[in-house]
Amino acid sequence: MAKILIIDDEARLRETICELLSYAGYDVLDAQDGMEGLEKVEEFIPDLILCDIMMPILDGYGFMEKHKISEYSNIPVIFLTARVELQDQEKGNALGIKGYLKKPFIFKELKNSIESQLVLAKNSK
Repeated sequence: MAKILIIDDEARLRETICELLSYAGYDVLDAQDGMEGLEKVEEFIPDLILCDIMMPILDGYGFMEKHKISEYSNIPVIFLTARVELQDQEKGNALGIKGYLKKPFIFKELKNSIESQLVLAKNSK
């Protein structure tokens, strides 16, 4: 069972994603901002991270800056965000994100993105 960490400051959305992914058979943990997310990565060691960009304390970009130099930098990150500007995507790509899913999204899109990244991560080992 793949482990997924969801980092998002929107409590309802975070809880909904956690619930849906749990029903889909994933082991799920959540964090409300990037700083808590970094702590949970060390505790949980997920197979994949879903991360919002706009959050208090430490945003998604700040999370990625720290994540990419951590011992867990091999864990793929997909950004979930309402920010749709090309410059946001380019900044995320430069930081090493593996996917970019625009809010609002349908669960099938999320699940497909997750499954694709998990296959890629498994095949690169």
